[in-house]
Amino acid sequence: MDKSLSDRAYDALLESILSGSLRPSTPVDIGAFAARLNMSVTPVRMALKQLESDGLVEILPRRGTFVKHLTIRNLITSYELVEGLEGMAGYLTAERVKEGLLGAREVEAILAPYIVEMEAHLEPSSMRIWAHLDMEFHQTICDLCGNELISSAFRSIKNQMQSVLTLVSPIYVDRENSMREHRAILESILSGDEEGARQICQSHRHLVRGILINLSRQLEPGNAHSGGLSGFDEARPSLGRAGGGM
Repeated sequence: MDKSLSDRAYDALLESILSGSLRPSTPVDIGAFAARLNMSVTPVRMALKQLESDGLVEILPRRGTFVKHLTIRNLITSYELVEGLEGMAGYLTAERVKEGLLGAREVEAILAPYIVEMEAHLEPSSMRIWAHLDMEFHQTICDLCGNELISSAFRSIKNQMQSVLTLVSPIYVDRENSMREHRAILESILSGDEEGARQICQSHRHLVRGILINLSRQLEPGNAHSGGLSGFDEARPSLGRAGGGM
């Protein structure tokens, strides 16, 4: 099925934000974007409304539309939410396998290919592909858990989380260790180990949240968590690596 014009505009705008072509606080030239995509401004405006809901742009009356300037505090609160969502999603999905509501082979066939593809994109040059696969892996677990609120909540925040990856050096994430955690998540779900799945899913995000909190304290000693994301590069030498995925 062909994508609607607004979907095409959304994908193009999202790609520009995730790739860093549209930087934080940059105004979005709606007319120029519409011309580039060979469409009217209406579908572009519709796409921007969706991106506003995703937390990636700000639409300011009489001023224009701007790529949202996410602070480290924004990212920390996102991880606080996701840590809880993914823990419960892992628990519920493992529980559904244990109770026979989901087949272990079916779940493995759905989730394992993400892990294989992620392991094929561990090089720094493939960071964006790896991050996208990581988000889709976790979104799929949320979709499988049987709780639509968890699934929709994760979907609403995942693009905001992925958008910061273009500003975060791969030094912060030990992706090989992260892959071991992804396999452990899958094994816990397939074995119906609800508590094991919950704990691994939560610790997977908790490691990165700790790195972000440490970074915020280094950048803003008197005002923790308020620094902008541009501070990642400034603090790089003193930060350790996180085992968990972004």
